[in-house]
Amino acid sequence: SALPDSLVSRLVAGDDRKTLALVAEHESGGTAIVVGLVNLGAVDDARVEVGLVVRDDWQQKRLGTELATRMMLAAERRGFRSFVGHVLEENVGMRKLLKNIAEIVSMKVSGNVRELAFIRRSQITLP
Repeated sequence: SALPDSLVSRLVAGDDRKTLALVAEHESGGTAIVVGLVNLGAVDDARVEVGLVVRDDWQQKRLGTELATRMMLAAERRGFRSFVGHVLEENVGMRKLLKNIAEIVSMKVSGNVRELAFIRRSQITLP
């Protein structure tokens, strides 16, 4: 399944320091299938907003954790230290992921959406 052209253009356009997208693919039958995507966009000089999605059949396999960790390390290499994300209250998987790899520094609630500001746990690194 291919990404829509409008999404591809948004992901590849812009300032390399202020935007980034990482795509996880799985090869099946000679075709690469997108199974996960994380992207970030600078809010200001210190913070980035993060989006993360993993296909249902690829959840609970640490793919989200891997993508989120790589994204945070890449953002830090670009000078960003603080992250912002919006998480639905019922998204238990995402809340667990953040608990494992991040320290929540503030939270705003609007209906069933939580806006979380967080930083990477310092012991989380890649092999």
